[in-house]
Amino acid sequence: MILNLGGSILMKDAERIKTRSVLLEFLKFRVLAAGEEFFDGTGLENRRQWLGMVHSQALALSDEDLDQIWNQARILYTEC
Repeated sequence: MILNLGGSILMKDAERIKTRSVLLEFLKFRVLAAGEEFFDGTGLENRRQWLGMVHSQALALSDEDLDQIWNQARILYTEC
């Protein structure tokens, strides 16, 4: 990770891809256990707060990345 001039964290592509993959795997068993209920109340603010407690590395991902991962987890691990 590197810091830009504004002080925010930027991830290199390789780090971003690895973090996305690890987060998706992390979500797998939580979604499988809870089903569609896992996604109730997981708006962006709640999602980041939860991730800060259980998987803080994922906080370096952009909101767009998190949305894509949440959607991918829903598709892969629930019976839609």
